[in-house]
Amino acid sequence: MMDSLLHFFLPQHCVVCGTYVALPSRFPLCERCQSSVAYLREGVCFRCGRTVPHPGILLCHVCRRFRYHFEFARAVSAYTSPVREALHAFKYGGVVSLAGFFGLLLVRYCEEFPFLLDVDGVLPVPLHPSREKTRGFNQSLLLAQEVGRAFRLPVLARSVLRVKPTLPQVGLKAKERRQNVRGAFRVRRKEDILGKRILVIDDVLTSRATAESLAQTLKDAGCRSVMVLAVASGK
Repeated sequence: MMDSLLHFFLPQHCVVCGTYVALPSRFPLCERCQSSVAYLREGVCFRCGRTVPHPGILLCHVCRRFRYHFEFARAVSAYTSPVREALHAFKYGGVVSLAGFFGLLLVRYCEEFPFLLDVDGVLPVPLHPSREKTRGFNQSLLLAQEVGRAFRLPVLARSVLRVKPTLPQVGLKAKERRQNVRGAFRVRRKEDILGKRILVIDDVLTSRATAESLAQTLKDAGCRSVMVLAVASGK
């Protein structure tokens, strides 16, 4: 009753298409946009989760010549509409209620692919303190909390620091992305990492440079294995 009254006086509109959300919803997304997510289930690289030209291809062109420090990387969906616009609203528009929607996507994906849950803890990709202060929150932390809560896994929010104020990865070429995040992370609490299996949570995977830099930092600190899960995978 109270939710319906609040929805009447504070009507919601879909952050992607602007459609009025006629029924009470936990998320500012219409049913059409929620059901239009382009899920990635098949046709992805076995190791890094990039899309491949044909479903029968095991490794992408990158993984055939480069060995990442993480064991696996996966993304729930392609970085296309409506996920692209919703993530933009989440990260840059401050629509933090979308954390629940993206968290639900991650949880359902883990239920479908339970090998991702064979871990000792969940680690959000850290933001540099200056970036987090400007944004007001770390979007990866909000997502990691959703996953940790659902599967009763510890969220290692203070185990790793981002010590380098990197540039935004958007618009950088692959080589520039790798240089941008090289040396960006430092393990703060080695006891959380040593001998542990870690699931890293992020919002978007593009070149995998951030995931690789973080995975290398974790492995250098004695981490047993690293897997990466993100909401979306870009080109």
